[in-house]
Amino acid sequence: MINKNQTIILGFMVLMIVILGSFVSASTETYKINQATDLKFTCTLNNAIPSGSTTYNITISYPNSSTFLNNVETTAQGNGAFNYTTTFTELGLYKVQMFCTDGTYSYSNEGFYDITGNGKTQPEGNIVVLFSIGFLIIVGFLLYSLILSIGHLASLDFDVVDLAKAMGTYFVLVAFYYLNGFYMGNTAIDSFLLILIRIGGFTHIFVPIIAFVLSITVGSLKKKKVDFGVNRIYKRQRLNG
Repeated sequence: MINKNQTIILGFMVLMIVILGSFVSASTETYKINQATDLKFTCTLNNAIPSGSTTYNITISYPNSSTFLNNVETTAQGNGAFNYTTTFTELGLYKVQMFCTDGTYSYSNEGFYDITGNGKTQPEGNIVVLFSIGFLIIVGFLLYSLILSIGHLASLDFDVVDLAKAMGTYFVLVAFYYLNGFYMGNTAIDSFLLILIRIGGFTHIFVPIIAFVLSITVGSLKKKKVDFGVNRIYKRQRLNG
């Protein structure tokens, strides 16, 4: 049966998921790493949208200030709009410098692109702390659940409550993986969680099902002391001897 401490821990994990689901990332000019990205620009010259031939060039620097794109020309889309498609390959804050001209007037500006693992603004410190605590709790609960399952499997008394605990812990892990991808975008944690999910599919789904089936079959027969006639054959041989 689930004891009080296990109920509290599992309840905290579920509550954490509900709380995280209520956060909404702020809308910023943030892009996802290793994904083709359309950069949009607008040129206004002399406080008006240029009607003649206009060029719009950009220079973008890596987070370490080395050059990513050097004075490349963007593609005109009409009505002062320009576009350039590229792929950012490193995480961090890129600096962009913009310059457009029609030969008579010119316009320049600069800004920054925040490149993250999920294309969303980096979360605040309280969310990072919450995820860190949740990560440690889930990993600890996975290990505890695995040890518990092995013990019950060895004694062939793995019941439906044990099965529910093992599967429940696994599905909390899966939910945490998707939440991490949506809110945190930490590629290293994502990779580690994927490994846990693959291993957990065996340790917390396949093994518990086998343990449950063996417990309600072989385990039940042992409790009833069913010997499949072996003792009767042995006694008959002794009598005949």
